[in-house]
Amino acid sequence: MPSCWCKTPDGWAVNLDGTDASAEFSLPRIELHSGPSGWTCVCHRRNGTFVKLPLGIGASAEPAKHAAAEAMLALGTGYDAQLLALLTRPSA
Repeated sequence: MPSCWCKTPDGWAVNLDGTDASAEFSLPRIELHSGPSGWTCVCHRRNGTFVKLPLGIGASAEPAKHAAAEAMLALGTGYDAQLLALLTRPSA
């Protein structure tokens, strides 16, 4: 099953193993949280570590999703195909 963004209570998430991010937490995972300072991306790696990146205020979630996928790709997760697919297809 392809990875896709799922709505969460405070933003969006995607499990790169293809599981439903709204139903379960699975690694690696990207989360986007919306708050007063804008979007924050949390890149959860397969080894249990994570990187938190402030993305700032954007007009919509779409630029934040793109930036988050690019950030996770740069971290080198071994899920390049899934991340590239997120970057090239429209998200929900």
